[in-house]
Amino acid sequence: MTNTAPLQNFLKRGLKLRQLRLLLALDNHRHVGRVADALNITQPAVSKALAELEQGLGVPLFLRTPKGLEPTAEGSCLARYAEIIEEDLQRAALALESVSRPQVWRVSLGVMHGGTPIVSPTLERWRKKHPPATPLDLTVHEAPIDTLLPLLRSGRLDIAVGAPPESSTIADLQITPLYVDNMVWVVSPHHPMAKTSHIRLHDLSDYIWVMTPRASRRRALVDAALRRHGVAEPAQVVETLSHETILGLVQRQNAVALVMGGLARSFESRGLVQILDIEMSQVLQVVALTRQQPLPSAAALELLDCLAEQAASSSFGLQD
Repeated sequence: MTNTAPLQNFLKRGLKLRQLRLLLALDNHRHVGRVADALNITQPAVSKALAELEQGLGVPLFLRTPKGLEPTAEGSCLARYAEIIEEDLQRAALALESVSRPQVWRVSLGVMHGGTPIVSPTLERWRKKHPPATPLDLTVHEAPIDTLLPLLRSGRLDIAVGAPPESSTIADLQITPLYVDNMVWVVSPHHPMAKTSHIRLHDLSDYIWVMTPRASRRRALVDAALRRHGVAEPAQVVETLSHETILGLVQRQNAVALVMGGLARSFESRGLVQILDIEMSQVLQVVALTRQQPLPSAAALELLDCLAEQAASSSFGLQD
């Protein structure tokens, strides 16, 4: 059995922050010369620092090839943790600045694809509660809820908004119900179906369908709804979460797309799509998730209140 004591001892007592930053630069650039330029040091200094790091760890981190450097499994592993440490240090710096300048409000918000239309009115609601010059640093990260949850638990997000998975998988999180939204079909305003009433799902089978990826929870709910309606997928299906791709296919390929109602109404208000008169009978409960420990910051809690107020006072989704 391999003795890991020297490696662990080096990680605890010998590893320096500058070595982790060197590792990140090596992983990003994969070339000693480019790393030297990026760090403003000489190439021999880069090679010497890498050799010292590998000697301390007792494992090779990069393979030297004619095309440059290739990370070993150990190098890739340590680079991932180096990136996490660097991000944590950046967040620590922001947190310390917030302590010394409490008037600065910093919040990192994660929103599932299709839920972003609630962000702008929520921000407007927040701004009305504060003087115009109040500093706000709001970061919005859009991704599937399964991607947002690890970021929330790790502290990279303060709030995650989306349709939650099974309750047993989020028992460690605080849940704030926001709204209930439906899933609707949209087409271009010039689509043959745009002005047709009482459309059946079977009527859409001749067109390209744009849907969420099969791995998403929403897609599983959609597939179940289609089975209830006795409808099979058409021959041509495009799976994407990109709003730009959805609009491009709808407007240029006469495709029909199944999207969240809030997003569809936002598109329709700008004349980009037409919501079809078709019953999907599929709704999603959208919630805001926060960590129970440590407690969210005062800024995050206030933004959470604004999210809940906005959801309760508007027709963003179907109200409970």
